[in-house]
Amino acid sequence: MARRAARQRPLLGVLGKDLTRRSRGRCELCESRDATRPFELFPFPESPTLDRALMACARCREWLETGAVDPIKAFFLTTAVWSDHPAVQLAAARMLLVCDDPDSPWMREALDAVDVDPCTGEFRPSTC
Repeated sequence: MARRAARQRPLLGVLGKDLTRRSRGRCELCESRDATRPFELFPFPESPTLDRALMACARCREWLETGAVDPIKAFFLTTAVWSDHPAVQLAAARMLLVCDDPDSPWMREALDAVDVDPCTGEFRPSTC
């Protein structure tokens, strides 16, 4: 499921204040304050939206862009998948999917917490 992310759009800056307020200046995945900035999840909607954007630190942005997630350092994703914000949940699930290890119970539990299709990396449509 590793997918190269498209280049971030300048339009994302319009959400900067809302994202900073929501995240309190921290990475919404790992809580780091190291070089946090807005990050938009691919595929990009026509206009930037908070449901597809999050604040991410340099490490998490790199992991999201390259798909090279270090499972030993990624345990924080077990908390991020429970976020109230769809973009944070989806980003955490995508990171787990690229480092998924069937022998790792914590990864399996975290992935079970969100209903994301492993083939598309998107939320599955609800059946309600």
